[in-house]
Amino acid sequence: MSAAHKRRHKHEEHEEHVNHERWLVSYADMLTVLMALFIVLFALSQIDQLKFAQFKDGLTKGTANSNQAVSGSAGVLDATNGDMPIDISPNSTGQPLQQSISSEVRTVLQKAQTAQQQQDLNAAQQEVSDYREIAKQLNDALTAKDDQDQVTYRITSDGLVVGLVADNVFFANASADVETKGREVLDTIAPILAQLPNDIAVQGHTNSLPLSGSTRYRDNWDLSAARAMTVVQRFAAAGMASNRLSGTGYADSRPLYPDTDPRAVNGNRRVDLVVASPSSDAVKALLPKVAQQTPTGDGPAELTGTSDTSTTDGATTVPASTTGQTGTVAAAADIATGITPDLASAVAH
Repeated sequence: MSAAHKRRHKHEEHEEHVNHERWLVSYADMLTVLMALFIVLFALSQIDQLKFAQFKDGLTKGTANSNQAVSGSAGVLDATNGDMPIDISPNSTGQPLQQSISSEVRTVLQKAQTAQQQQDLNAAQQEVSDYREIAKQLNDALTAKDDQDQVTYRITSDGLVVGLVADNVFFANASADVETKGREVLDTIAPILAQLPNDIAVQGHTNSLPLSGSTRYRDNWDLSAARAMTVVQRFAAAGMASNRLSGTGYADSRPLYPDTDPRAVNGNRRVDLVVASPSSDAVKALLPKVAQQTPTGDGPAELTGTSDTSTTDGATTVPASTTGQTGTVAAAADIATGITPDLASAVAH
């Protein structure tokens, strides 16, 4: 019994003891390493003042009186950075004085700006020339059918504006239905405009006189929009791409002539076909001035003497282009002669 008991006792296994304090070894090693690091950093931060002074004196003698990397008093923080330090004090505007490199940068920027302005001017001149060619093609086609007097031309910051006088030739009084002669004009214009890559914006306009209560249109906004959409539909039926067409009614918000002008009642009653400019805003802004300074040549005369206003939020107006061509003001005004206003009774301006 005792021998067997001894054998069983010999083979018994005891549970291993777990040491819960092993993390202290790693923690102590980390502290040791950090202490060694700080000792090294502290040692490196100490400067032998004597050796530093000798080093500074050697640099000063070896580089004459130019700006020194190390110069000034014995203290490191008191160094004046050379006998001839660079003046970086603020000027009267509160900005640091610019170095010579700044003038070079300004020169480069000015040259780039001048080059861009010249590029924009060249683009505007080419665009005006293209619009004049389009106007000539339209005028030649209309002249062949003796309809040239039904259309006006002008160049604004929006592009080439082909104006259709909305008299009884195009639309009956207070009506958006295109008359026979008007359909002939639109059908002549459509194939030429269809060949252009530009978008075509059709804009309906009226004068400031109110509509008669017996008409089917609520007001001038309704009438101008209906006339614009009638022209859009006519162009779409003629094969013009619908994604290039848009129609908008402006009523009397964008007059060619102020109400005090005798031409206002007739001249402001119109539909404009805008061959939209694809150029940048900078080029568009140059178009009216370039058109004014460039003769039309053998193309049709352009409408002049207008205020050609453009309203933003009902307040802002921007004058458009004039061409300076003598005699065209009277000719443009004569186009609207005999137009019947869309009203039942006269309204004082």
